[in-house]
Amino acid sequence: MGKALKPIVLALTVLLTAFPVFADGEGFVRFVLNKQVFDLPPDAIASSRVIKDFNNQDALEVTVTPDWLAPLSDFTQGPQGRTISIYVCGALVAEPVLQGRISGGRFFLTGDGFVIRKAALFLGARSCTTLPNS
Repeated sequence: MGKALKPIVLALTVLLTAFPVFADGEGFVRFVLNKQVFDLPPDAIASSRVIKDFNNQDALEVTVTPDWLAPLSDFTQGPQGRTISIYVCGALVAEPVLQGRISGGRFFLTGDGFVIRKAALFLGARSCTTLPNS
């Protein structure tokens, strides 16, 4: 194996071992709120991209498809100030405090930049078992 490929293979190996492998669709994006669980399947993700937040840190912008707007909004309704755990492919990505219901079908995840970028890869591939060729 060439010298240039070794670091790439090592980086992908580290990346994959940090995220558990689930069957596609099984807890692809999972929200846990007050012991209640809401799962989004891969086809519920309309788009995802890494952006810079107001502190110039990596953040993940996720938009759901129109079919999932109401279910996501219903799940996140209720009192503000509750902590919600958000998982991608079984790995905890963020635990934000809800400031209000997610009614527009778009949400942002901030936190460790490495975790945010890994989650973006899985969301972009729409799979917990296959990463895009990049």
